[in-house]
Amino acid sequence: MKRILYSLFCGVFALSASISAIAQSSADIDAEELIRRIETQYWGESSHSVMRMTIVTDVWSRELKMESWSIGRDRFLARILEPRKEAGTATLRIEDDMWNYLPKIDRLMKIPSSLMGDSWMGSHLTNDDLVKENKIDQLYTFDVKASGDSTAVITCTPKPDAAIVWGKLVYHADIEKMIPRNIEYYDEDGELVRTILFDNVKKISGHWVPLQMVVQPKDKPDERTELNYDELEFGVDIGNDFFSLRTLRSR
Repeated sequence: MKRILYSLFCGVFALSASISAIAQSSADIDAEELIRRIETQYWGESSHSVMRMTIVTDVWSRELKMESWSIGRDRFLARILEPRKEAGTATLRIEDDMWNYLPKIDRLMKIPSSLMGDSWMGSHLTNDDLVKENKIDQLYTFDVKASGDSTAVITCTPKPDAAIVWGKLVYHADIEKMIPRNIEYYDEDGELVRTILFDNVKKISGHWVPLQMVVQPKDKPDERTELNYDELEFGVDIGNDFFSLRTLRSR
């Protein structure tokens, strides 16, 4: 009986120690900094990239090759390189303002707030994703729900005054590499809307970066948008004046 009681005591003690360790590790995580690192992982102080975006829907699919540039989180320009019929189509973002350029009709269009929820380049990403999603650390509050084995689950709730389309976000993050494994997006009713999965993790300029991102809508399981980075470099020599309407319209 003593042996049984001793074993039971040891088991309870070990479980308590494990729970305590998990709670402690959760408390030690700076969720805001982790989310900031995740949401700016493709930007750095400045960046240049070449990527392929594959879009699959119920009725069609296509692949775009794009080139992009950025400074910090406030300036971003992306231009389609292929296919040829869409080459030159471009997007410019400066802080919270966004423009699209359509070379076929030589049209420059500023995106109004009413269209921020529209699809970007026909993908499962939206215009709002490009403007707001890299500012999650500023617009949400955070709660570390669980951690262990180098992972953390962080629930993000919009701040009361934040103009946000999502009811909440849930990040499953690798806290050692400071990268996401997946992100879940929920509507205001708590229903899962989409999941973004990350893979092909490489070390670039001293930090880890997933070079593949797959956007999967919940209500359309056969559809997806997949981004694969063919080139990604940080610390490129580029000035603020590059991010202009003149550059946007150049071909």
